[in-house]
Amino acid sequence: MDKGMGLTSFAQSHCGVIRSKNEDAFLALPEQRVWVVADGMGAHSKGDYASSQVIEIVRQHLHNKAQSTPLHRTLINAFEDANKQLFHHSQQLMQGKTMGSTAVALVLDGTDFYFIWVGDSRGYLFRNNRLEQQTRDHSRVNVLLDSGVITSAQAASHPLQHEVARAIGVKHDVQVEVVHGTWQTDDIFLLCSDGLTQKLSDFEIEVSLATANLQAAGQALMHSALTRGAGDNVTCILVK
Repeated sequence: MDKGMGLTSFAQSHCGVIRSKNEDAFLALPEQRVWVVADGMGAHSKGDYASSQVIEIVRQHLHNKAQSTPLHRTLINAFEDANKQLFHHSQQLMQGKTMGSTAVALVLDGTDFYFIWVGDSRGYLFRNNRLEQQTRDHSRVNVLLDSGVITSAQAASHPLQHEVARAIGVKHDVQVEVVHGTWQTDDIFLLCSDGLTQKLSDFEIEVSLATANLQAAGQALMHSALTRGAGDNVTCILVK
């Protein structure tokens, strides 16, 4: 639990109840008002390396940030740089085998908040006792949904539901998406890997966040995912 600058945050990661390796990584820098969750792609080679490299490259970009560069732009640049480095690494040292990571970042800059993401790691805003997903999964199902191939009802149980259509390090270029708004007092932000949202519905997350204690809410989310037999790594960051 981190406190400071009028902020409270909670961050935790767990390998889950099936996997022996945690391919998630996270960064919590409340003093810089930056938080990141990265989820290495388990179906690819070196998922843990990919996620940890995303976090390390974000650190480097924050350390070398020019004063004139907006904070959210620094995160976008970091994700794009991580994509180039991971793709180059796989091409040069892994005989072209694919590795990658999804990632979501939260930046608080003045009165503005920004979610910056690639893939299906998610960002939520809990405001006035209501939870709203701010990010939109870069998934193959959403590609099919957007193109009209399937309906919303079919998407909910589609076999490609958990396959990502976009990730850091998989292709030569990556499209980073950004959404922003104005934060309010008592807002709670949630960043998480899909290990959490595979086990908990938005409504269940909303109920947990209704508690006044941020740490208790974070621990409840993690506990609920694990007791339901989390087959994937689970990472959760809360910021209030």
